[in-house]
Amino acid sequence: MLDIAEFLYPRDLQARPIEFRRVLLIGSCMAESLLRALMPRCPNTHFDYIVFNNLSEMRNEPPAPISEYDFQFIQLPLRSLIGDQVIRFSSFLKPDMNREFFRNAHYALQLMLDQTLKYNKESKIITFVQNFVVPQLSPAASLYSMGTNFDLRNLIQSLNAKLVEIIAKYSNVYLIDAEAIGSSMGKRYFLDDWLGFFTHAGVWYPDWAELDPDRIEPVPPLEETSGNQINQFLEAIWRACEYNYRVIQQIDSVKLVIFDLDDTLWRGLIGEHYGEGVERPIWEGWPLGLHEAILHLKARGILVAICSKNSPEIVKERWERTIPLQWIKLDDFVAADIAWTPKAEGVGRLMSSLSLTPRSVLFVDDNPVERESVKDAFPGIRAIGGNPLATRRILLAAPETQVRVMTRESVARDEMMRRQIKRESVRKSMSREDFLANLQCRISLGRFDSPTDARFARAFELLNKTNQFNTDGKRWTVQELDKFFAEKGEIITFNVVDKFTDYGLVGVILLQSTTIAQFVMSCRVLGLDVEIGVLRSIVSTIRGGGDSDPIAAAIVETEANLPSRDVYERAGFKDLGAGRFAFENAQPMEIPSYLSIEWA
Repeated sequence: MLDIAEFLYPRDLQARPIEFRRVLLIGSCMAESLLRALMPRCPNTHFDYIVFNNLSEMRNEPPAPISEYDFQFIQLPLRSLIGDQVIRFSSFLKPDMNREFFRNAHYALQLMLDQTLKYNKESKIITFVQNFVVPQLSPAASLYSMGTNFDLRNLIQSLNAKLVEIIAKYSNVYLIDAEAIGSSMGKRYFLDDWLGFFTHAGVWYPDWAELDPDRIEPVPPLEETSGNQINQFLEAIWRACEYNYRVIQQIDSVKLVIFDLDDTLWRGLIGEHYGEGVERPIWEGWPLGLHEAILHLKARGILVAICSKNSPEIVKERWERTIPLQWIKLDDFVAADIAWTPKAEGVGRLMSSLSLTPRSVLFVDDNPVERESVKDAFPGIRAIGGNPLATRRILLAAPETQVRVMTRESVARDEMMRRQIKRESVRKSMSREDFLANLQCRISLGRFDSPTDARFARAFELLNKTNQFNTDGKRWTVQELDKFFAEKGEIITFNVVDKFTDYGLVGVILLQSTTIAQFVMSCRVLGLDVEIGVLRSIVSTIRGGGDSDPIAAAIVETEANLPSRDVYERAGFKDLGAGRFAFENAQPMEIPSYLSIEWA
């Protein structure tokens, strides 16, 4: 059986493991329990621990410079929020005092968070805040009061809701849902409310029974009441931190999921088991679960496609018999390669039409031979599907299929890709010169120097998700970008619109004075000379400021960034060798006539 960490936060799509250098833990006894569990498990990670038990001021500086930490983890003591006076439960049941309990607890939560987020406010360090585990025993005085404000559990649930509301106002702060972990694995295996008191919200240890050796009747081991799964719970908390970090940094992110059909989207073979007069296989269970998962992937901006050895005519004709509830339709897939050709060829055609590399693609197929043939043909592609009972959970729960925040471009990605496919079809019917002249491509540039700008979320996504057109492959944290801004850096972004579609914000340039630190662009607009027009416009803008110093840039070669390696030369920069480039002309070169460029 899978442990709770692997069940909730699967590693099946992980290509590159991460190892943290230094982590800061802030909190009370549960944070200390986490520290004790993590130190032997993560010998190469240095952990610092700051005790925070009451409403007090945080120390001015952490044990090490804040820039050395990969993230900080905060666990607030529930006891300090609610207070020991709730032990006299009759007071909690009085309406006036009950309202005061809620009001005071919410206010204390706000104050304590403001203190513990001190380093985040100063540096934008990635911060994970654990919520509160709701007691498993009922503190309600009667059946009628269960689930009302006179049920102590309701107060703790309201604190969890308030916690989410508060951290949303901070930058780079994310929830660690310990309550969900506990509910999934079973709180009886770690939570101590059946031993101690309701607001301690800590973990129990088996040796507690050894504290009473001289009793007349020996105290039985705690495992006779409940099995000990404390380490499993703490491992899940740590895995949740890793999970969030991978999502934030978009490590190994999946942009496209390609699905087989027979015995993958439905049970059986469409050509044999779904004809007229044939008793169809049962479609309850994992097929319906997978159909719903596909809709969730689309909502996150992940593209879905089909690659199947089948007759396209039969698939179209019998689709409604295989998908009786019509939760998904054939049109929900951005592209479909349904033919009797080898799967590897079909997968290759799909990736080419969508301008994606294998490392951004996941292939789902029930046949291990097909999975291996596709992996052999495209090193870096990931493939699952052998266990249909696991596929939905992996697709929905793996960090590689999550996004940090939804952007306009994420929401519209499916429609934009459809229009890109139409654009490429038109391109093939015309000469390149005629195609570009008729494209009506318009570029809008803008600039900002703060993470509070509305464009930051999309720029951050592009920086950490783009592989092919990325001049040095660097991944950024919000903390690093905040420092970049503090050092007089700015981000230039550009949006692209043509006669086919509005592509949204598709490019990011990191600029410090006259140095281009990085250039990242979505592959959706590759081949339109957008990058050349943008670079020349930026050069013109810098020169317009009266600066005649050389404009510097660099290329750091990565495994995937071949499409971006000649961008500076093509724009008129001089190759200085060792990946360094400079624009030294007194006047910038002309912008291609088929591009319309403006600064917003």
